[in-house]
Amino acid sequence: DMSDDVTPKGKFAKTILFMKALINADTKLLRDMHNETAKTKSLTEGTTTAGGFLVPEEFLAEIQRLAPLYGVMRSKCRIIPMKYDTLNIPAAGNNVQSANWTNEAAQILQTDPNFRQLTLTINKLAAIPSVSNELLDDANVDTISYLSMIISEAFAQQEDQQGFNGTGSPFVGVLGATGVPTYSHAGGAVALSYTDLVKTTGNLYTNALQNAEFYFHRSVVANIRGLITTAGAPIFGLNVDRVGPYPLISTEILPNSGTVTGTAYGVFGDLRRGMAMGERGSMTMAISEHATVGANNLFEKDMRALRVIERIALGVLLPSSFLRING
Repeated sequence: DMSDDVTPKGKFAKTILFMKALINADTKLLRDMHNETAKTKSLTEGTTTAGGFLVPEEFLAEIQRLAPLYGVMRSKCRIIPMKYDTLNIPAAGNNVQSANWTNEAAQILQTDPNFRQLTLTINKLAAIPSVSNELLDDANVDTISYLSMIISEAFAQQEDQQGFNGTGSPFVGVLGATGVPTYSHAGGAVALSYTDLVKTTGNLYTNALQNAEFYFHRSVVANIRGLITTAGAPIFGLNVDRVGPYPLISTEILPNSGTVTGTAYGVFGDLRRGMAMGERGSMTMAISEHATVGANNLFEKDMRALRVIERIALGVLLPSSFLRING
């Protein structure tokens, strides 16, 4: 029983079997493994050979384990399973729910929050890595780890891109969402000061402060670590990973400090509280050697392409959970 083997080899045994079945076009085995995964995840929707097969849970778990190494959105935001392609969620507007002191037998007065409706709409995110036949034919633990890495990195980058910078194609991210307040300072990202960082923490609503974090491009994080006092002493130091009690998180997709002038380049807030990621179904994979991917004619170059698809949605639930930092 492969499930009883907890060694690295045993952990990936089912994934290796899955990869070899893909390579050898063993549709019977693929369907059996697909149905097993669907049953494990309580999925009712089927698939066809053209649509790809559900990847084994072990492979999916490895991809999801690695995703936070390359991106922050999936590891920080609220994950919501979806049974259908759309899900309507009540989301906060500009007013907040109030509670009022009331005398006995008196009318209860109430100020309603102006709720809006956030619609999470599933979109497909696909990665098509091209790999040599030699690499796939030698499918082993190292091969699976490598494929997990490149797929995780590709997916995480796009999830972060849409979660932070999305403008509506297909999702609207934190920097572009209506209702997210802004803290502005002069001089661009390179001029971000210690005073600006402190003032930023005072501009976020108190109920979002407990789990708030700073999100910047790594170049901005480097600038923060390089801040010095008037006497030339470091304020934070080279290895700092937080500003006061608030973690300092790097993400590649936010604007580089050298290119920012008069625009939003950072986020301070609580992704878990204010951002939702909907997921429908599980990841699917198909393989082809008779296609052209980018500039690669797979047949001519003796290569295969893996088409990996996940179905997700992203949306800002509570704009007041964030603060845009504009320089």
